Amino acid sequence: MEKIIKKYNKIEENVLVFSLVLNVIVIFIQVIMRTVFNKSLAFSEELSRYIFIWQIWLGASIAFANNEHINVDIIFSIFKSEKSKKIINLIVNIILILFNIFLITEGFKLLGSMNARGTTSSGMRLPLVYVYASLPISSIIVLIRLIWMTYCDLFNNKESEV
Repeated sequence: MEKIIKKYNKIEENVLVFSLVLNVIVIFIQVIMRTVFNKSLAFSEELSRYIFIWQIWLGASIAFANNEHINVDIIFSIFKSEKSKKIINLIVNIILILFNIFLITEGFKLLGSMNARGTTSSGMRLPLVYVYASLPISSIIVLIRLIWMTYCDLFNNKESEV
């Protein structure tokens, strides 16, 4: 299982790096068009914004994988025993799992609403369903990571790095 997780992490990191490079290229072309040719591309700012939205949501998954989210560890400093720290960590993971389930269900409701209305972006005329899909898709990925991390924590598995 650890090989699959590492392979997936690498794929996700490559997607994020590619999207960052793509975003930089789009913005760079926009700057060149404005300064050199005194013309502006109609789609560049909007496309850059949508790429950035996907980067943020997918980046949350990588942050979980590398344990880089902001933590408030004052609670852990109050309780000294390892057992109490494990219990607190389990409670935190359950809350995060429930929150991601909420994001998934509400995200799909939002997608259904956006799809029913046929909402498109102003500049590119791109269906906004593609942009808003970043919420439930990334929440599913984070949920899978959280469930695996919780499983590993409960059963003292060394593969808890998702």
